[in-house]
Parts: sequence; structure tokens; C-alpha cells
Amino acid sequence: MTYALLASGDEKKIEQFGPYIIERPCSAALWKLPKHPQVDASFSREKEKGWEYAKKLPSDWTVDFNGVLLKLKPTSFGHLGVFPEHATQWPFLKKHAKKRVLSLFAYSGATTMFLAKQGIEVCHVDASKGMIDWAKENAHINGLDDAPIRWIVDDVMKFLLREAKRGSVYDGVLFDPPSFGRGSKGQVFKIERDIHKLLGAIRNVLSKDASFVLFTCHTPGITPLTIENLLRDAFGEKGTVDSGELVLDGALRKLPAGTFGRWFQ
Repeated sequence: MTYALLASGDEKKIEQFGPYIIERPCSAALWKLPKHPQVDASFSREKEKGWEYAKKLPSDWTVDFNGVLLKLKPTSFGHLGVFPEHATQWPFLKKHAKKRVLSLFAYSGATTMFLAKQGIEVCHVDASKGMIDWAKENAHINGLDDAPIRWIVDDVMKFLLREAKRGSVYDGVLFDPPSFGRGSKGQVFKIERDIHKLLGAIRNVLSKDASFVLFTCHTPGITPLTIENLLRDAFGEKGTVDSGELVLDGALRKLPAGTFGRWFQ
């Protein structure tokens, strides 16, 4: 088994990543946690060390996630190197992604790997050099060292403004902005304050024949309707806009895991 949501409840989620069963916080899981298997490791923001281990885990391990190989490892902020809910949008990307795609706030690159495997040219942008290095490791284990992936360590807004000045355009853009983040030189991003500026900058790098914009989000209070209205304001004079919840399909209950909005034509 490569990945599965095994159980959720009591503000926790229990997932299987390859051979290991991991428990992590999940504020959306307000229902009762059912009986579940013994976990190998758990993370809590309330505990000083963060991670507790029932058995020793390796420093990192590799899983085959929907046909994409990913290096996983426990991080100090409770992440492992993949947001499984993003894969629910891969069928949409397979249908709509064309020649040249821009991936912003691109993290450790699961979706970049998926797109590159489809023969798409990807520009992968993240403010963290550590995340870019992690994504490059994922490219290597997927045999994508020579794939047309452009790696950019930069503040997203600064990068977008430079690309617009250079006349660089993309056939599609996907982005998952943080609620709050800092750029490579300390620039502060706050989603409620900066989202209109971000969407305007994205619009300026879309090609005339652009086929999609995919906006995923994990900020509480940013609902599917909020994202849909934002996309309609920014891109809605033509094409189609839809939105919904990002959902992980578990054995017992489905788990809400964020929101998405999509503009496409």
C-alpha cells in the first residue's frame, strides 16, 4: 500500500504512507475517532518535540504516490513532503494542462512531477531553497533530471512581476498560497491582504491561449465560494469557473482537506 487515509476524528487524521502509519492534527475532523490501527509516529503542536515515535522510522523513505515517486520525511512543522489532496486535481490537470505551466508555492513538487511525466514544461517556484532541493530529489528518483523543469527560488510576487516585464507567458498556472509566508528575502505574504495583487500578477503572465488557472487553499475561512468569486473577478469574462472542497476519501469517512477553485477553457 502506498497511501491511504485510514481514520479521522477527534481533530486527528491517521494515514498510511508506504509501510508507516502516521497520526497528525486535523482541525476539520470534529467527529468521534473510530477504532484505528496502532500508529508508528504521531505529531502534535502541543508537544515540545512535535513528533513521538512508537517505533524508529528512517530519516526518509520513498513511496509510489499515484504513479509518482516521492521522498517523504517528518519535518519540524508536521509535514511529510506531500499534500495527498492535491492529487484529486490531477485528472483536471491531465485534461487541461498544455505546453507550459507555472507552479507557484510549489513545495516539494508532487504535482510538478505529475505534470513533467505528462510531457509538460514546468516552471517550479518556491521561496524555500530547501523545498526546491527536495523537489529536485523527487525529480531525480522519477528519472526526470533532464525533464524541462525550471527551478526558481524566489518570492512569488517578485518573480511574477519580473516575468511580466520579460514578456514570459504560461498556458496554465497552479498555486496554493500560504495563509502567511515570507519570501526568500523576508517579504511578507498575507493571503487576505495580497490575494488580489497575486491574481492580477498571475493574469499578466497568462498566454492568449491559456487553458486553466487552479487555485487550491488551506486557509480557514477561505471557502470554495470565496475562491470562485475571486476567480470570476480575475478571469471570469470568458471560460468556466468552478469550485469545491478538496476531499480525502477514507475507509470510513471522507475528510475535508482544503478548498479549490478552477478557471478553464
